[in-house]
Amino acid sequence: MNRLHVMLNNRKRFLFSAALAGVLVLLAGGANALANTVWCVPSTSISSACTSGGGHIHIQSAVYAASEGDVILVGPGTYHETVYIDTDYVYIFGAQAGRDARTRSGLSKESIVDASPGAYGDGGGAAFHIEEEVYNVVIDGFTVQGGNSTGGSYGSGIIVGLEAYTIQILNNIIQNNAIGLYMYYPYAILVEHNLFQNNNNGPSGSDVYEFSGESGIGIAVYDDAYGTTITENAFEGNLGTAMWIYDADYLEITRNTSEKDGSFVAFYDCDYVYFDHNQGKDFGALGIKPVYGEKARAAVDLTYYNGYMQINNNVLDKGKVAGYNGISFSAYWGAYYVGYYSHVSNNTITRFAGNGIVAQPAVSAPYYEYSTLYLCMIAHNDVEDNGKDGILIGNGEYNYYNAVFDNKAEGNGRNDCEDDTVNDLTAGTYNTWFNNIGSLSSPGGLCTQGGWWQ
Repeated sequence: MNRLHVMLNNRKRFLFSAALAGVLVLLAGGANALANTVWCVPSTSISSACTSGGGHIHIQSAVYAASEGDVILVGPGTYHETVYIDTDYVYIFGAQAGRDARTRSGLSKESIVDASPGAYGDGGGAAFHIEEEVYNVVIDGFTVQGGNSTGGSYGSGIIVGLEAYTIQILNNIIQNNAIGLYMYYPYAILVEHNLFQNNNNGPSGSDVYEFSGESGIGIAVYDDAYGTTITENAFEGNLGTAMWIYDADYLEITRNTSEKDGSFVAFYDCDYVYFDHNQGKDFGALGIKPVYGEKARAAVDLTYYNGYMQINNNVLDKGKVAGYNGISFSAYWGAYYVGYYSHVSNNTITRFAGNGIVAQPAVSAPYYEYSTLYLCMIAHNDVEDNGKDGILIGNGEYNYYNAVFDNKAEGNGRNDCEDDTVNDLTAGTYNTWFNNIGSLSSPGGLCTQGGWWQ
């Protein structure tokens, strides 16, 4: 990730934080401090900032009453609603707005939006449904639950529609939905400081694009994601995967945590995605649900045609399901150049039942002739105490011209380094291995105890 990219994202977050702080200061000053209306649910008694006459029993009716630039404050309590949002520049704050959902506990002061069957509103079964091409909406400080197909056609806690722009999903506990957050072709979305837990609540609806019948997913992204950032969220107990990223490009996933999820992330047909500085553990500890017809077999699972990926600086620990891997370029969703022109670097990968880092051979027709790893770099990783190989490149037809160097692979159950390709590069393989530390390798010479300088 280049320095300019980081600076721009930091600037975006700073500007939003400053804007939110300004809104809250104005709210503290009362209704006269704002030119626009402050709508309040369930009544204007919840805050002195509420505009006279701006009270509503339902969140949905407040949203329909709001104009561009209006603020909606929602007091503590449970709202059995499925809320449809079709107005630009609407800011919806729950009772816990501004408070990190990862660290708060207890529901007594939460604004809970429950979209379970019989919910009031037009969101189609999602607690919040942001319409296509809507701009600048904030959802901050809620508990969101109950989204599944029995409540309507959309089975997510929050849906961000086609080409919605600059949406902020902040400080929400998103739980007990089929899919926690679903984003379709998002632009410049910020997802930050949310807790996604136990989103295993039955199948999603038939109209959720490529995710019909799915559940067990914290965040699902479909089709491009320009300028979108998923950062500093916690995922727990989502049995399919914390994140399912399908046909999405230009996405940053940074500084998130995962515990007891089916996997941390599964990528399908993605380009230019940064998965960086994330930490996860105990993958599959509560069981694994299938996603898109297959169960994930790795904490970070790359499947089918992913390019220019950056999988860097992550800490992944313990997947005890038989054959479960740390980082996998996998053949079972279709081995069609699963990874190309990509980097896997500076990761710590320990205690998986399977391999630490693996590029699988193509195992099923008609994919024998394709690769799972092509022109990629695996460097500076610490891969230890895994049940099978530390680093394995399987004998796919085009699993070649990869660079594997400066890795530490020790204490793994079979080989620390293994390359099953055959050609005239390092030790008769089709890849270049250099300066890797490990005790056992196949063929010999891929890893050496101590490194080249000793």
